[in-house]
Amino acid sequence: MFFTGTVSHQLDGKNRIRIPKRFRAGFPVGETLYFVRYTKGCIAVVTESGLQTRMEDLLAVRSDQTDRMTAKRLILSRIEEVVEDTENRIVLSAAMRTHAGIKKDVLCIGMGDYIEIWAPERFEQETENMPLDEAFRVIPF
Repeated sequence: MFFTGTVSHQLDGKNRIRIPKRFRAGFPVGETLYFVRYTKGCIAVVTESGLQTRMEDLLAVRSDQTDRMTAKRLILSRIEEVVEDTENRIVLSAAMRTHAGIKKDVLCIGMGDYIEIWAPERFEQETENMPLDEAFRVIPF
């Protein structure tokens, strides 16, 4: 699986979205997906195996590591299992919508091994100060 590109769409009247077909097809069939309240005010959509890989460091945290335990609690308490209805719609919880600043319009961004869900305004704010030429300088491609 390898995700690239951007797909624009909207929440419906019941705060549901569909993971765009081009992205949904890249996730392994039958593998559970998770929403993660991610950095910069976006929502990451990761597979269970991807989540397990990312959690290796978290699972190693000891109770006497106060700051790391607090970080672990914050991160793990803000992960939600993706539950699709029979028409492949997913409710974005109020907590997820608030975190991402999503009101109606939604951007799904391919990020290689996962996707991000953004409010278009936040995505634009996050990326407006880096021209594409600068992005290729920061990460040679």
